[in-house]
Amino acid sequence: MNDSFMLRRILSLYQIRYAASSILSSSKEIYLRVKKLLDSKEYQKVLNLFDQQSHLCKDIEINMALRACINLNDYQRGINIQEKLSQDSLNNSYIQTSLIRLYSKLFISKLNHH
Repeated sequence: MNDSFMLRRILSLYQIRYAASSILSSSKEIYLRVKKLLDSKEYQKVLNLFDQQSHLCKDIEINMALRACINLNDYQRGINIQEKLSQDSLNNSYIQTSLIRLYSKLFISKLNHH
């Protein structure tokens, strides 16, 4: 093998590893930011951050976004999040629990308006 090929291959592997570690770092950073906002009851900011970074969010951040929807009584937004979930996320017991809470509060609010 020539040196040029080896150098390109090493650079390519480095870029792949750097991109992967960058994504992991971003994912952890998103989690920490969402958690801090949720803990400080800044629910609208949780949803704004979720909207901006949803492509990087894991189930735990999705669950926190659903909890923010519940606390804001923003049922439609919670339903919109649910509609975009993968089957794996829908099978997550924490997300299922949050969806049950979301729909329960929605049902109760509709009963109170009639």
